[in-house]
Amino acid sequence: MERNLRILHLSESSRWSGGAAQALALAVRLKANGHENLIACPEGGDLWGKADAAGLGLSHFRPRRDYDLSCAYRLAHFIERWKPDVMNAHHPKAHAMCLIAKTITRRKPVLVVTRRVSHTLINTFFARLKYRSPLINGYIAVAESVRRMLLAYGLSPEKVRTIYSGVDAARFTPSVPSEKILSELAVPPGMPVLGLIGNYSFDKGQHVFIEAASRLFGEGGRFILLLAGRDTDSQSVKNLLVEKGFPLEQARLLGLRQDVPDLLSVLSLSLNCAVKGEALSGSIRESMAMGVPVIASDISGNCELVRQDKTGMLFPPGDDTALYVRLKYALSHLDALRDMADRGLVLVREDFTVDIMARKTFLYYRELLGKR
Repeated sequence: MERNLRILHLSESSRWSGGAAQALALAVRLKANGHENLIACPEGGDLWGKADAAGLGLSHFRPRRDYDLSCAYRLAHFIERWKPDVMNAHHPKAHAMCLIAKTITRRKPVLVVTRRVSHTLINTFFARLKYRSPLINGYIAVAESVRRMLLAYGLSPEKVRTIYSGVDAARFTPSVPSEKILSELAVPPGMPVLGLIGNYSFDKGQHVFIEAASRLFGEGGRFILLLAGRDTDSQSVKNLLVEKGFPLEQARLLGLRQDVPDLLSVLSLSLNCAVKGEALSGSIRESMAMGVPVIASDISGNCELVRQDKTGMLFPPGDDTALYVRLKYALSHLDALRDMADRGLVLVREDFTVDIMARKTFLYYRELLGKR
């Protein structure tokens, strides 16, 4: 009988993000299967608080930069004391710290690096050293497009495994629209709600959504525009809406929310408008798991989830005119979009749940341990 593993998860993330959510979901499920999991992350941050509430072991970890030698030395000493079988670096600074720590410590746990973004890898000496080091036993790419990027950078195909990020299918499941949310948002009966869930930034493309929605509204389209995520309730967003001519009374700017399933339940259409960095949209996975129709930017791995005119609709990243065309079609063909959503729900349940992600990740850990 195989013994249980001791797994050290590392992330420099102090604010809540999709990557932090995936790391936590993985650790929780591995813990439920009897394995000892510890999360090293900034004390007092969002991930720390949620991991503590889940009963996971914790250790303070806050690298200031990619090559924070003092942090790496502290990590090396911790590795000597805690004796993990596997280290999984979930973010870039954690990747660098694990690599340095493994270089200087006598213990050599299996090192797995998860690549969650589609940003272009820089081709400098230190970057090549960081990604091509033989001390890294394996990479997890959260989409096949990310795997192709790593292979193009020179990594061996045997060293990179695609394991899709997943959705909590128990939390995100089809449901009737939340009466509480409909009341809170004062949505008129029968009014479509078009929403984008994601922290506000240029990369997430809220400006693309606002541009397309403003044009559609100016032509007589009537709907509620909903934005949720960190800073989506900021003055910058309000100013952008005013600048583009979208009436504020038709917008619902909610900021960071914890009741995302309830929010998704009231959406007629869920959007991802990323222009940069996105690997596989978490909000689109969650929307599809709830049977909500989706339109997404055709960036990196989104097309592996949103199959054009089968499980949703895609548009070129940053192309607000193309998005406008798709929004206009969607509002007049919601039945067709709902059929796509039904197929998307089946796809997510078959390939994109956190339980599937955790099982495949654990098997990958075992496989790498067996190669030592």
